[in-house]
Amino acid sequence: MGRTLMNRDKTRRLACHSEPFVPQDRLREESLKVPREMLRGVYTERSERAQHDRFCSCAYRRAVWDSRNNGLIVHPRLPRLLGVLLVGIATLACGIGSAAAPTPTATLPMPTATAPATPPPTRAPRSSAPAWWPADLAMPKGAEFVGDARQTIWSTRDQNVPGLRDFFMRQATGAGYRPYSVTLSEGSIYDLFFVKGANAYGLNLTQGSDTTFLTGTRVGLFHIKASGVANLEIDLPMRSHLDTAPGSEVAIGTSLPNPACRDCQYYVNVHIAPFKGVGEYDSKPGIYIIDVEVIPGGTPEQDDYRWAQSCTVTVKDASSGSFDCRGLQNVNDQSRKMDVSGSWTQP
Repeated sequence: MGRTLMNRDKTRRLACHSEPFVPQDRLREESLKVPREMLRGVYTERSERAQHDRFCSCAYRRAVWDSRNNGLIVHPRLPRLLGVLLVGIATLACGIGSAAAPTPTATLPMPTATAPATPPPTRAPRSSAPAWWPADLAMPKGAEFVGDARQTIWSTRDQNVPGLRDFFMRQATGAGYRPYSVTLSEGSIYDLFFVKGANAYGLNLTQGSDTTFLTGTRVGLFHIKASGVANLEIDLPMRSHLDTAPGSEVAIGTSLPNPACRDCQYYVNVHIAPFKGVGEYDSKPGIYIIDVEVIPGGTPEQDDYRWAQSCTVTVKDASSGSFDCRGLQNVNDQSRKMDVSGSWTQP
């Protein structure tokens, strides 16, 4: 039985290595027949072969027979290998268990919305006008104030814009204002102006999709005095705000219809180039070009005056100034002449 196992072990060793295996007893016998130097080489070769056998995949090469193990072939390192194997299996089992177990995640409580102690303030619509808007120019019934500190705007469901225009013109006349109406788009957009004393106001009427907006403004006042073939002294509202910042040119004046006759108008335009801003301007040649045109309430075809013989303009500050021009001629009849002077103020 033992010899059979040894023969089987020898067969496995020969299958693992192509070179023959020399038993130790035979090596010991042959070592007696060779010199010591050669025997040292054999032992060296044997040591290298033993080291090589340690890494051979055939573990039976270094197996020994132990009758106490019931005839089993036991590798000298088998107990140690089994221990390492058991430790690896236990580690793997712990890793699998920890991977399988879900990792608890911290959950935060969901925030709950709480109503404020007091509701936020909201701007309630109001129909009253700001303090500077004159009380005798009241809004029509149902108009609602939708502006703020910078814009004075009302809105109304009434889309009859010409009817609203007529309403304000009658109201302003009854309150002692001189009203002016400028048509920007027939039936839908109008600029209205109201002058009383040293105060002038503007009101724009614009038709929207389902609402009409009324925008109030404070406007400048242009005082004009003409003498000669035409004698006139009147305060006219300024349709736009005058920008006195320096630039290439500036136009100072206004343009409004005169309801006294068809196609009649008040027109004043003082054109200065170049414009340096606040300061004095003279029409003397070589310094500034000052071109003045005035229509003192008549028609452009008959009452248009230009080509002043002399003209001085004073821009006092950003809100006021004056001008004095002499010898303006009628563009159709140069024998008709007049002098024009005036001043302006704006908020």
